[in-house]
Amino acid sequence: MGNIVGGSITDGLARTLQTSYDTQTYYIKSELGGYGLYYRSVMAELGVIYPGGRGFPYPVDVPSEKGKEVAAAFRQAVQDTEYYRTYFDQDATRVPLEVIRDYMKQACLCQLQRPQTPDHPIILDVFLNGGNGQAAAARRATFQLLLDITQQTQGYAIDQDTFRQLLYFQTADNGTTYRPQENVKAIYRRWRLYQAREYYALALNLLWNYLCDWGLTHHGDIRPLPLASFWTHLDDALRFESVAAALQIPAPKLNSGSGFQSLLDWVKNSAALTHPDLDAPYHQTSPVQEHRLLTVDGNTTPTVVMANMIIMLALIYLRFDEAELWQQPEWEIARMGENGRLSFHRFIQQMRSRLRSGPVTIGEIVRWWYDDYIILQHQVIAANKLPDNTFRFRREGDRLMFFNLDNSLGFMDSRFYALSTTIHELGLCGNLAEPDHPLTEEGWQLLIEGVLTWTP
Repeated sequence: MGNIVGGSITDGLARTLQTSYDTQTYYIKSELGGYGLYYRSVMAELGVIYPGGRGFPYPVDVPSEKGKEVAAAFRQAVQDTEYYRTYFDQDATRVPLEVIRDYMKQACLCQLQRPQTPDHPIILDVFLNGGNGQAAAARRATFQLLLDITQQTQGYAIDQDTFRQLLYFQTADNGTTYRPQENVKAIYRRWRLYQAREYYALALNLLWNYLCDWGLTHHGDIRPLPLASFWTHLDDALRFESVAAALQIPAPKLNSGSGFQSLLDWVKNSAALTHPDLDAPYHQTSPVQEHRLLTVDGNTTPTVVMANMIIMLALIYLRFDEAELWQQPEWEIARMGENGRLSFHRFIQQMRSRLRSGPVTIGEIVRWWYDDYIILQHQVIAANKLPDNTFRFRREGDRLMFFNLDNSLGFMDSRFYALSTTIHELGLCGNLAEPDHPLTEEGWQLLIEGVLTWTP
């Protein structure tokens, strides 16, 4: 696992294989260390601690009754180790390497996979039932979805990219398929819509990056550039021949002045779209589909990337422009937005309104996207982060001043690695990174019944 806070220090120390290690090593610049960064909020959500401090009943965090049960069970698991017997309550000392290794064997999360481990049943109960009832129900439903995917992909190693494809298309390019069982369809729809939001957000981010690159290429970090120059550039750059060639399909005779409906018609036919549906498989083998638009050869050429993302936004609009979908309870995922961000639902509705108000060209739609969904949104979000300067460009009247800063592009974390690691380490299934990852007896029971019937 990468990008662990403090890992740059602890990794180097571990590799030296010292004979002993100092328990007071300073490796995280945080008052509460890893506890504050990673665990405190989750432990409070799961109901194993009562948060303390100003505004709380306790001066410091204290374990709840359930938390005390967890602690007692863990103590039972490690009580015979030399570390616990000799070093655990020492504030400052050096611990021999062999003592650490012995403790790791007993304290490792991998021990939770064994039903006979003292804390296995109680930790599993905390994850499935801890904290707020609604949140616990959502966790159980997500575990069921992951277990459903796990049992249907036995024989294939699953990574984050495959997980995304299975959620969205129900088919992945490594040959795996997934059809959600009836008892997980409600949570599946939420995860599919979450992935739709990710495609939508990534498409806008790549269009934003295109503007940033254009501005820096034209020395916009030295002097502000007229927005009119970028609009002229877009009119010249909006071509789809290269995209069609990369996708190996006939090129549409479209440009900036073509009607946007003509682009929608071409996309609909090329993607073999049918009636919008949150349950049915999407055509993974269609010449035009979201995953292929991101991975097709030639996708490193800026103008091809821009055209691909315009096609992707048109495709996403076509998939979800259906009022019946908006009435389903799972659609609340599409309405999510915070800190001034425009929701996926709003995008679909505004697109429909624009198209129904009269004929509109591709150039007019793309310019609207840039005005409202990219330029304005970047200003709002970056302003909310002040005094930290995260502006890649600032608007000065009808001009943009650019800043030569790194642009972070890519999907948000789908939580696949966290979720798949959790269900594996809780002993519900094998390791999804391996082709052989069968469900355990407890995993099957949770998948089928949604609960575990044992009493911890």
